[in-house]
Amino acid sequence: MRREPLLLWAAVVAGLALLCLVAFCALFPPEIDAQTLAHFERDQVERAQDYAQVRYLLFAGGQALVILLLSAAVLVLFRQGWLPFPGANPYLQVATFVLLLLVAIELVTLPLDYYRGFVLEHRFGLSTQTTGQWLGDQVLGFLVRTVLTLVVFTGLFLIIRAVPAYWPVVASAAFGLFLVVQSVISPVIIDPLFHKFHPLPEGPFRERVVSMADQAGIEVGEVLVADASRRTTRANAYVTGLGNTKRIVFYDNLLNRFSQREAELVLAHEIGHWRHRHIIKGIVMGVGGALVFFLLYRLILGGYGVPAGHPATVPVLLLFVTVFSLLAMPAQNAVFRSFERQADRVSLELTGDAAGAVQLYQNLARTNLADVQPHPFIRTVLFTHPPAVERISAAEQWVVKR
Repeated sequence: MRREPLLLWAAVVAGLALLCLVAFCALFPPEIDAQTLAHFERDQVERAQDYAQVRYLLFAGGQALVILLLSAAVLVLFRQGWLPFPGANPYLQVATFVLLLLVAIELVTLPLDYYRGFVLEHRFGLSTQTTGQWLGDQVLGFLVRTVLTLVVFTGLFLIIRAVPAYWPVVASAAFGLFLVVQSVISPVIIDPLFHKFHPLPEGPFRERVVSMADQAGIEVGEVLVADASRRTTRANAYVTGLGNTKRIVFYDNLLNRFSQREAELVLAHEIGHWRHRHIIKGIVMGVGGALVFFLLYRLILGGYGVPAGHPATVPVLLLFVTVFSLLAMPAQNAVFRSFERQADRVSLELTGDAAGAVQLYQNLARTNLADVQPHPFIRTVLFTHPPAVERISAAEQWVVKR
């Protein structure tokens, strides 16, 4: 266990370099241009930049702390061959090792999470939570993440030990199955742990939901309202689930504070995600990414000269998962932004209301204090949606091209 494969540490250095670039770009936001000021007031844009700057810096700092902690675990615990419960069942050792490292990560990053998720949100008027409610969500979120991580890691080690020659392929297929199961059960098991949901009330808007779905030629499934106002002032909506658990969810803030026309535009956007099968495409993309990851991880362990199924490799796996996920973010988010553009186009096609879409993007940006004109590098790395100015420009161009 004394040889150090170049691939792992090159990835660590690349990940830390990427975080340094994010932090550097956050410190020097771009000058607000005329196109932005044509749609947003300068005070709003500057306030959003102030809020975003702190979030970007906290993200970079938190990720760097995790990478450094796991690097230390690899250099100390892994190289010494340390294992919890020596001589115990290897799967118990894996689960215990994962749990210990996840607890360590949570403790190290908790101060930054508290500042970002509670102090900062209250400072900018985006949170409605008490300290106790926030801590309760943190504990619950940690428990959910831990259970899912333990399932994935113990399952992976089981596959590695069962089919040592072909485990990357088998593990990728198993990961795809895991994503499908997670997509099916999350809306009915995990999401209700954090929000209460009720059906969209009968009325003109619900009738419009049915009409728009018929126009798009899809079956909507359930349309629900989440009690997001108990936690945040943000407005949002999303699609989730597969099969019988497929649903559109609106934040109550969106329905209470936005016009029905704006809500219809959001609905049409979410229908666009279903029309283009973005959830399924996301799962396929996840399987492909997992296969690349597992093949690279096998190379790393080959460099160490240690069997992939050895429980002592847990820190190496966690470290490489962290840096690989970070380095994959630009490509992954580029795909997600393309999904959002497709959904925006469907929204325009279904409603024909480009002016309403522009107003919606403006109001969402104001309500959510969005960074409407981010630094190009930060946009590339961190943004899953096109910035508001880009979405507004696309809506205006759609009118010209009609």
